[in-house]
Amino acid sequence: MLSPKQRKKFVEAVVAATSVLARPTPLTGAEWADEHFKLSPESSYERGDWVTAPYQVAILNAMTNDDIAEVNWQKSSRVGYTKLISIAIAYAIEHKNRNVAAWSPDDGARDRFSKKHIDSMIRDVAPLRRLFPWIGKKDKNNTIDSKVFLNQHVLYLLGGKAAKNYREISVDLGIYDELSKFDRDIEKEGSPTFIGDKRLEGSVYGKSIRGSTPKLKGECQIEEVCSEADQRFYRHIPCPECGEYQALQFGGPDVEFGLKWNHDAPRSKQAASVFYQCMHNGCHFSYADYLEADEDGYWQSDPPEREQGVEETFVWTFDGIEFWDQNDEAIETSSSVAFYAWSVYSHWSPWSQIVTDWHKAQRSRENLQSFVNTTLGETWEEPGSRIKHENLFQRREVYAAPVPAGCHILTGQVDTQDDRLEGLVIGHGDGDERWSIYPFIIHGDPGKKGVWKKLSEYIYKEFEHELGYIANVPLWVIDQGGHYTTEVQDFCKLHESNVRPIVGENQYGKPIVNVVRKRNNDGVFLHRVGTDTAKTIIASQLSEMNPGPGYMHFPVNDLHDEGYFQQLCSPRRITKKIKGRMVRVWDEGGRRNEISDLWVYSLACLRVLRMLTGLDMDGFKDRSKELARAAKSDASPKRVTKKRRVRSKGLGS
Repeated sequence: MLSPKQRKKFVEAVVAATSVLARPTPLTGAEWADEHFKLSPESSYERGDWVTAPYQVAILNAMTNDDIAEVNWQKSSRVGYTKLISIAIAYAIEHKNRNVAAWSPDDGARDRFSKKHIDSMIRDVAPLRRLFPWIGKKDKNNTIDSKVFLNQHVLYLLGGKAAKNYREISVDLGIYDELSKFDRDIEKEGSPTFIGDKRLEGSVYGKSIRGSTPKLKGECQIEEVCSEADQRFYRHIPCPECGEYQALQFGGPDVEFGLKWNHDAPRSKQAASVFYQCMHNGCHFSYADYLEADEDGYWQSDPPEREQGVEETFVWTFDGIEFWDQNDEAIETSSSVAFYAWSVYSHWSPWSQIVTDWHKAQRSRENLQSFVNTTLGETWEEPGSRIKHENLFQRREVYAAPVPAGCHILTGQVDTQDDRLEGLVIGHGDGDERWSIYPFIIHGDPGKKGVWKKLSEYIYKEFEHELGYIANVPLWVIDQGGHYTTEVQDFCKLHESNVRPIVGENQYGKPIVNVVRKRNNDGVFLHRVGTDTAKTIIASQLSEMNPGPGYMHFPVNDLHDEGYFQQLCSPRRITKKIKGRMVRVWDEGGRRNEISDLWVYSLACLRVLRMLTGLDMDGFKDRSKELARAAKSDASPKRVTKKRRVRSKGLGS
């Protein structure tokens, strides 16, 4: 297999050898930009000729390559994205004679893009200026939302909020500027890329360009479209010392490679000490070294998940025109590609700025999110949302008994579905440390008595405690939401000393459970559960990795299979417009979430139990110790009935 430098020479040799057989071809996007594009003072720190940076060549050529139908770019700030889409617009109109639509997130962003970038580009880029004699004039061909050129091709500049702005135009190139800021559903007609790309249908060379700094993980549109691309490319550059290629990463204090600086120096001097530590041999190189090494860089796709015995496959390109496989064989260009680039690759912003940004990010959560999005070019994950169901499944443990020693009290929770009841017994200990004890499902129609008769057996189920006594569940809660409210209430009346109905209220700021002193009009003690608040607590506790306060334990058994943890991790934070305001809410997105709901109900159940008994966790702990002492002195099973009566006392009306 050739080295990257040998690959580059090989590509150049192939192109040179076949050039005598080829007809003259149009300029690539990068070639056209280097020959014609100018930097305007309104939109640049300096004015003059444009020079495409090495890492930009493949991206710009992909944007202008007719063989590629979709180009997606998840990027940070300072990497030249706005300039590259401006060049793509100019190239399509002047060099390829095509119609273009450029959508911005809203009309205000469209106005700024039109005035600051497009008007100045038409004025300063000679090939465009020759096609547009109306520059600086009031004319029907020169409006803020459209530019009509002498070659009869049109540039539409549109705000992305209104569905009407995606209709009644036919274009060859569609561009979505800062896609992550667009509404996900445009007036209930679909995503912006879905309805916008409809305007490309019928074009022989239809192309869609999407780019943005990312936002929140799991709901970020640029993350979504990049993940759907056929090939996802990362920039690899050679270490100036050892020559080994690598994709540059931020690293961090716990990683042996990446950006490093002298943390012991005065804050004002730390940024100046920054360098990059090679992941292969620990070599150090500077920003100036990187600028030179970038000339020999290339883009490589991330390989798919590696299966044992299967050869690793990837695709690479120097220029976004020619693509090669891992065996250096030329391959057909993918129709959909994605690029990832962050501030470390910028030729206009030194690495010292990244360190400065990092220091500012430590001041607040908002600053840290901005750093992750705009400097690292990565999606932001809310605290507590990082845990994956696979990680929880792998951390299961062997309990010494069905109820471990740390559990002081049990609660039972039941969720009502149209064809079943799902329940879960949970143990509670000091500092909100909790144990999953016993999940179960009762299949059948909740409208029939047989399902509730079976549940009656479960609510009096007994569990062996590690301290030697037999534990039972003093209180159960059942969700009465859905189609079986009457059946739930009847069951709760029948077992009033042990069972309470609940109903969830998914509103921000609601308490986990309300205090109920008397029966409602239906004759039951109905408790309302603030599910949004409870889910936030559960999400935070799921990320706790050390046994102790706030930790959630799970046993190794068939009842706690992978599906259990998929349901537990199903809720995700999304941003949603409610009554004209954008708010953060929990959403399951159609995924099964019964286990998650049951954990939420357990928080409410414990609080209701405390209210009914007047005991806090220390009281439950003392009670557990008392039962353990009694078990040692009396091994008779009769004590179970006795303790059940003690348990029931004080839980009735």
